[in-house]
Amino acid sequence: MSRSLAPVVVFAYNRPVHLQRTLDALAVCRLAGKTEVYAFADGPRNDSAVATVAEVRAVLTREAEQTRFAGFHVDAATANRGLANSIIRGVGSVIERHGRAIVLEDDLLVAPDFLEFINDCLEYYAEDPSVGAVTGFCPLQEMPASHQGDVFMAMRNSSQGWATWARVWKDVDWSAKGMERMEHEWSLRRDFNREGNDRYDRLRRQLAGRIDSWSIRFGLSLYLRGLGTVYPAVNRIANIGYDGSGIHSGTGTPKNENIAESAYTLREVKLDPDIQRAFHRTYSGSWRGRLLRDVLARWPGLAAWMRR
Repeated sequence: MSRSLAPVVVFAYNRPVHLQRTLDALAVCRLAGKTEVYAFADGPRNDSAVATVAEVRAVLTREAEQTRFAGFHVDAATANRGLANSIIRGVGSVIERHGRAIVLEDDLLVAPDFLEFINDCLEYYAEDPSVGAVTGFCPLQEMPASHQGDVFMAMRNSSQGWATWARVWKDVDWSAKGMERMEHEWSLRRDFNREGNDRYDRLRRQLAGRIDSWSIRFGLSLYLRGLGTVYPAVNRIANIGYDGSGIHSGTGTPKNENIAESAYTLREVKLDPDIQRAFHRTYSGSWRGRLLRDVLARWPGLAAWMRR
């Protein structure tokens, strides 16, 4: 497929070893040598982070001196912006310049055909009014038996190895005003949670200032505009950050650790209820957590009462 290659935006903070592995995996992707990379390095949050932040800068400096990519540009912040502000600012600046962007954080390993797959998706779905983003991540270790094809759509966005266009990014409401409508419509909250009942809970905590997530705000914007995300049936992203090293990812087990490259055919995508149910099982967690989140989604005022 003839296309203009999208730049890759990489976000890093204080994990030099993870970052090096991320860059090494990206560098062996086909099309890497023709791809511009923009690396945004956040500043230290406190004195204890100064040394590791400096090590991250050293990794980026060494990469900029190599020729593994078509270009490697480093934006090193002097102050700590936080992940959400860094991504909103960094992705916005690259999209403004190039019209589209592929986004990676410093704990993601990509399959060798990742850049090919994402660029093909960005070209194929560029004018599709139902698609707001694409990703190389598939959280389902097994696809529903009813599914056929190499791609599918979900109304839940992915923060792992994703990409979007200027036509989508320019209209994102980062203040999440749509939350006001959702608070008054149970049917909307229920539908928002159709692919994981953690979503409304994350949105509620974001608006309460308890978390700082760009992803849930981006996801709300896509959902309220009726825009889905295109996923691959074969996973192309491995997350190596569930080892306690990250500020936001904590510890645990990734949804899907199996990555591969695979031949694929892109096609028109529509929502599949079987995939939506599989997403709900994957993201909703234990039955206790599901029950509590379902109750809080059904009666939002209960959360404020419980915090008294």
